[in-house]
Amino acid sequence: MNSYTRMRLALTEQNPTITPYDEEAWALLPDVKATPVAVSLALLESLHIRWTFLLRQLTDEQWLRTFYHPGSKRTFSLDQALAMYAWHGQHHLAHITELRRREGF
Repeated sequence: MNSYTRMRLALTEQNPTITPYDEEAWALLPDVKATPVAVSLALLESLHIRWTFLLRQLTDEQWLRTFYHPGSKRTFSLDQALAMYAWHGQHHLAHITELRRREGF
């Protein structure tokens, strides 16, 4: 959801500075354990549908829009950010696949 928001900021503001966040601290918030996994998967599916509609409509010029990440002290274009987020998603999937393998699912 943060990645989607960052892209929308880049599309509506001139090289906005995004807000970094502590992913580990977010993962420890009470809703993480209290919410059924199905709810998170439904949220992710809906987010991806909405995000895909947005990305498919971008012009070549819009793909070059940028945001600044103060944590890495780098400016990212939307095409760079999408490549990074795609890798990140595959990285998470590999973690889930490995956990399922270890747990015998």
